[in-house]
Amino acid sequence: MKCGRPSFLHPRADALSHAKESPRPLLPDTLTDCLTGREIPFSNRDNIRQKILRFLLEEKGYLKEDFSLDREISFDLDGQKVVSLVDISVVLGGKTVVVWKCASGSLVSRERQIIASARLLEDYVVPFAAVTNGTDLELLDSLSEKVIGCGFGSVPSREEFAKDIEKAAFRPVKGKKIVNEQRILYTYDGISCPVACKTPR
Repeated sequence: MKCGRPSFLHPRADALSHAKESPRPLLPDTLTDCLTGREIPFSNRDNIRQKILRFLLEEKGYLKEDFSLDREISFDLDGQKVVSLVDISVVLGGKTVVVWKCASGSLVSRERQIIASARLLEDYVVPFAAVTNGTDLELLDSLSEKVIGCGFGSVPSREEFAKDIEKAAFRPVKGKKIVNEQRILYTYDGISCPVACKTPR
């Protein structure tokens, strides 16, 4: 005896019908900034960034005052004013010790971008850089460009980082390399935000 249910006769139609009954959850209009407690407009970048900040505060012992958000790297290149933002920078002992890139998608595709930021933000190479999509992350050595840790468990605690920094060499970036790093950052930012990167803030 055949089943007379439409889903048996037309399983794809049933699947489509079920999908219509289960719409994707709506994204919120705002997020609560865990550093200030203020409501901020929702964006994918800020959603990832807030997740990372909460993780560092609640599980790794960092303090709110250790963080700076959206620090600017600005320079002139080929007659253009370029402004690039660093999503998160961490300062310990008066030195910026790690910079973060928070973006969805492939981690590998963002490695060179955050390395360039680590080499241009200060008058020395920020020793460590990290890139995360909110689900996974990579920790990199900014001098060697090597990945030295993968996953949230690889992130040192505040106390561990403070000890590592005592041995870190805060080396200046050489003149020729500065232009190379500027071109790399310009290329990345030009692809992702051509208008913002060409307009002084």
